[in-house]
Amino acid sequence: MFKTILRLFSYLKYHKKTFITGTALLIAAAGLELCSPLLAKRSIDDVMTPAFKDGNLNLSLLLLLLSGYLLINLLGSLFRYISILHLRKMANAIVKRMRDDLFAHMHQLPISYFDRIPAGKIVARITNDTEVLRSNFYVNVLSNMLSNSISIIGVFIAITLLNHWLGLAVLILLPILFIWQKFYTKYATRYNLDIREYTSQISGQLNEFVQGMPVIQAFQREKQLLTEFKATVGKWHAAGKKYLRLDSAVAWGFANFLRNATILGVIYTLSALFLNGKMALTAGLLYVFIDYINRLFDPIDGMIQIFANIQQSLAAGMRIFDFADEPIEDQSGAELAIGAGAVRFQQVSFGYLADTPVLHDITFTAAAGETVALVGHTGSGKSSILNLLFRFYDPQAGKILIDEQVIKDCNRQSLRRHMAIVLQDPYLFTGTIASNISMGDPTITDEMVMTALDKVGASYLLGRYQQGIHHPVVEKGNEFSSGERQLISFARALVFDPKILILDEATSHVDTETEAIIQKAMEVLQKGRTTFMIAHRLSTIKEANQILVLDKGRIVERGTHQTLLQHAGIYRQMYQMQAEQL
Repeated sequence: MFKTILRLFSYLKYHKKTFITGTALLIAAAGLELCSPLLAKRSIDDVMTPAFKDGNLNLSLLLLLLSGYLLINLLGSLFRYISILHLRKMANAIVKRMRDDLFAHMHQLPISYFDRIPAGKIVARITNDTEVLRSNFYVNVLSNMLSNSISIIGVFIAITLLNHWLGLAVLILLPILFIWQKFYTKYATRYNLDIREYTSQISGQLNEFVQGMPVIQAFQREKQLLTEFKATVGKWHAAGKKYLRLDSAVAWGFANFLRNATILGVIYTLSALFLNGKMALTAGLLYVFIDYINRLFDPIDGMIQIFANIQQSLAAGMRIFDFADEPIEDQSGAELAIGAGAVRFQQVSFGYLADTPVLHDITFTAAAGETVALVGHTGSGKSSILNLLFRFYDPQAGKILIDEQVIKDCNRQSLRRHMAIVLQDPYLFTGTIASNISMGDPTITDEMVMTALDKVGASYLLGRYQQGIHHPVVEKGNEFSSGERQLISFARALVFDPKILILDEATSHVDTETEAIIQKAMEVLQKGRTTFMIAHRLSTIKEANQILVLDKGRIVERGTHQTLLQHAGIYRQMYQMQAEQL
């Protein structure tokens, strides 16, 4: 917890000038505001009390004191306003930097992280949790804690200067407040962590439900998912109720009791000192002490409320820093220089969990410019081979070589720079057709984008839309058909001119007519490149130079389409089954 607080405060180093200016203005505001009760005391003792005695009101002195009172409070309010404005601007700037850092960090995480963490939780950490830090910690906690702390210290000093014995007596509040804070923190931390965790789960469920709404409605699972969502919200609500009960009892009930008890104690002490002849007591002095006690407890009440914000901030901060501390993908190693693009797997074994292997002793060679097709039933290990080739994961045993260079010894970025992938469900980003093809690479011109679209047979898209390649793409490109999204993804791969191409079931989501168009585009795309294809439609891989048939993580058959059909194996069985379905 202490480390989390230190890390949150460490962001202040980027805004030292703003922080110092804001703090100085708060000190000035607190000092001015603490002077106003003394002016009120003079008004009572030097103007009003004599007027009651002799009936003569010193109007000029009264107006002077009242004007000074108003001016001091006006200046104090102005200084406080400017200070809070500075500190809140700083809070926005800090959270902007934090979000930028988290977003950049997210892109450096290994794919294995995204495989095990739901997208909704990641989104919640970068958006919801950082907003909690902005509004709770850097706005409420930081600025209010500074303001309240300065006010409390100022009041203690003022009371001590008026009467040092009373000032020492008021210090008894400090151990009481410390014990109070320890008790509150112990339980509030637990409840706030639960609340943030359930909030994250709610975000994750909502993200999943929104993405899967067509499937949910098609299978009429609305009621079941509503039950699941209500259960999660119910847990969040239960944790929230526990926290509210604690906050109401400790933060509010005890605060009012302590305030009234302190005022009663001050009045009793002043009265005792006056009656014993140890202190002269005037109406103005009594007013000043009571005013200062109220000014003491207003920031104390604020500090108690800050305890709640601190707990929420710590819960959010711990989650953010857990995310920020996730180990990034290792980018060390030599630069991989890919020339021809020959690939060799040498006795490769791999498992996503070390004790649960999914690939066993995978050995094959793909010569430069060859097309290698991977086929097999679901779960046979096809996608795992491609994950290893991209170095999303590294094998537990064996070697993968490209142009006789062990890729595990090379920099991942230099490897991926020479590779491109087309997925079975191509993803289009919000932007334009051009930005989806160039992926924001400034070296890729509009002419290169249009040439790529033309080569894959998608140039007709340019005539369909008035803005051509600059036509907006929204909602994952839902206005395009599956085939059109696939052609755009082909153009994306082509424009980057990779040495090694991955086609992950690129025709699985299109009809037979569109498949013929995509097949031509694939032929253009594969030309002069080492290509790996995952295909369920075996008719699309007849021309592959090499077909690897996988079963339970092992290569059980290999050869060309014709040679494999001559053997009574898995490939021939799969091909005949598909032929019968046509």
